[in-house]
Amino acid sequence: MNKPMPVGKKSVGSLVIALLVGLYALAQPQLNERWGWNLPGVKPFAAADTPDPTTIPAPAEPSSLPSVDRDADPELHYGLLREIRPRVYLSPQGLQYVPGSAEGHRLEHLRRHTRDMPSRPGKHGVFDGGMEGALVTIDSAYAWAKKNQRSTKQVDRDRTIYTVEMGRRVGYVGGREGKRQQNPIARRVKLVLDDTVVITAYPF
Repeated sequence: MNKPMPVGKKSVGSLVIALLVGLYALAQPQLNERWGWNLPGVKPFAAADTPDPTTIPAPAEPSSLPSVDRDADPELHYGLLREIRPRVYLSPQGLQYVPGSAEGHRLEHLRRHTRDMPSRPGKHGVFDGGMEGALVTIDSAYAWAKKNQRSTKQVDRDRTIYTVEMGRRVGYVGGREGKRQQNPIARRVKLVLDDTVVITAYPF
């Protein structure tokens, strides 16, 4: 016959559990903010209650791409761009997407770099995450370029060309050459600007 646990030991065990849960509750908001995790909050419970440790999941792996909150502002184009004039869109980092290019608008030209073209001669950079992923990655690349970090700069007449090392996967190389090489991962971004107007951008 098992002897009942002494009241003192049971109280100490409950106190230790309550202390651990309290520490988790204090650390949870800072961990979520710093690492982009989505750890759950802790509901209060009585000291005598014993929480099930399986109800506290392990930290989720941070996403390789920042998420776009589509509900944050329904007026934003692709959840990111604000229309400042008819058909002129401004990104959070100050890049502009305007009418132009063979496709009729720079955004439509950018869309070509969100899907592969296996029959296109040479290489074709494809962004991860569709248009939303492409726009977020381009803004991130421009932020590095403005700080003169992780980037090189060239000037060709009125255009500025940045090559930015992103330090993570941002897409892959497609086209005929990319297919021949089994679509290698792209970790850099080529960004061509006319002042702050995006002419083109693609990963490689």
